[in-house]
Amino acid sequence: MKITLAAIATGLLLSVASLAGAAPLELSGTATIKFQSETADQMPQQSGTMTTLTLRGEQPLGRNFSVYARLAAQYASNPLLSDYDLEIHGEDKKFVASIDQFGILYKPGDFTFNLGRQEALIGKTALLYSRSETNVGYGTFVDGLSFAGPVGKIDVSGIAARENNLGLPNNSLYALRAGYNLSKSTNLGVTWGNYRVHDGDTTNHWAIDASATRGKLSFIGEYTQSSASQQNKAYALSLNYDFNGKTAVYLTHFRVEANADMGGQSDFDNDNRGIYYGLTHAFNDKLSLEVIFKDQFLLSDDSKNSKLEIWLKNKF
Repeated sequence: MKITLAAIATGLLLSVASLAGAAPLELSGTATIKFQSETADQMPQQSGTMTTLTLRGEQPLGRNFSVYARLAAQYASNPLLSDYDLEIHGEDKKFVASIDQFGILYKPGDFTFNLGRQEALIGKTALLYSRSETNVGYGTFVDGLSFAGPVGKIDVSGIAARENNLGLPNNSLYALRAGYNLSKSTNLGVTWGNYRVHDGDTTNHWAIDASATRGKLSFIGEYTQSSASQQNKAYALSLNYDFNGKTAVYLTHFRVEANADMGGQSDFDNDNRGIYYGLTHAFNDKLSLEVIFKDQFLLSDDSKNSKLEIWLKNKF
């Protein structure tokens, strides 16, 4: 099935190029090297390097429509730390390559509608749910319709999708967010989400968020609570200081209880609390470096775990 879908996406992207006349195929991509090391109480240390290449093609069709597809490949020296699904590819698989995103875009004015296989981030800080663009391969994204755009001073976005998992359960997710711009540097937002496990439980989620920038200092915070009866709260608070437009440091404090996010898929580790210490540096408009140290504690037993991630990313 995944081979058939990838073949359809490739054929569609290539065939419409001849129908689009003068509109050129738009290509973009990234080359990323990530070193990661993880430690946890009573567990052996894990470390490894992930080398990832993505290539995205978008073909305009006219009348605000275009089609897109993404080819992604990753080599992981330690598959346990990889960004692809080991249940699909196997625990010893060190290299994966596939067309893992494809669909149709409609861009009327400042709005964008996306119908297809795509990443999904719910919540201003992705506190509720995250299947991000750093994932690779089949089973790591969602299939559905998303939209985003401004309505006056309000930014609105939403998604209705099913998870692209190996098989059942293909869980469903729905979300809406509205953010009001109090000024050019201050925004307040609210998010509603719904997560439905196939033949299982359904939970509703509500979140509020705030972000502000004052000179070189910026702040973003988000709080969420689900309809689960217990362990249903989460928050993330982050401060960022930009030294010169190229180098910045940030600190993020978070806590995610076991039933607070959508399917245990927050951008922050589920059933954990802790602090992220980060540094970012842009060498130029394409090449960047990010260093993150994640100092965490498991909520269920208060055991300590930590992660070090070093990213070197080049856009093209």
